[in-house]
Amino acid sequence: MIATTLDEEFLALVCEDEDLVRAEFDAIIEANWGEPPPTPAPRRPVPPAPYRNPFHPYGQDQMPTSGQARQRSPPSRKAGDA
Repeated sequence: MIATTLDEEFLALVCEDEDLVRAEFDAIIEANWGEPPPTPAPRRPVPPAPYRNPFHPYGQDQMPTSGQARQRSPPSRKAGDA
C-alpha cells in the first residue's frame, strides 16, 4: 500500500500491528459496555403435553387402547353394487 498522506501512513502503521488493534478494540468495548451481562441459568426442559383424545365424550386425556371401540367409515361401494 502506498500512502500519500501522513494520516494514511499512520493508519497503515497501526493496522499492521494486530496486537495493538485487538488491545484498542478491547479498550473501546470495555469503556462503552462495562461488564458483560450475567450468564442466564440453564432452562429446564418443558414436559410434553399429555395426549388429548378429541373423540372422548368428556374430552378427558385418554390414550386409545386396543380394547376400545373405534368409529369406522362406511364400506366403499364397488361398481355394480346396488
